[in-house]
Amino acid sequence: MNYSTWAKEYEQQSVELKQRIQALSEQKKLCSAVSQADELSGRIQSLYTMYLESRHTADLLRQRAREGILL
Repeated sequence: MNYSTWAKEYEQQSVELKQRIQALSEQKKLCSAVSQADELSGRIQSLYTMYLESRHTADLLRQRAREGILL
């Protein structure tokens, strides 16, 4: 495995997380119970943190690939 391949995997993971966040956000809009909306907000926040970490890691790995750093 090289940094470019690894970066692509993290990028794909971030896309999947973003899709899940969007789905939960739509679900939250339909909630009538405050407790359920709060629960979804917590899940969305956790997934968003994971999304940001995945994007950041992908960026770092792409940078290493551009610099020619070996694993």
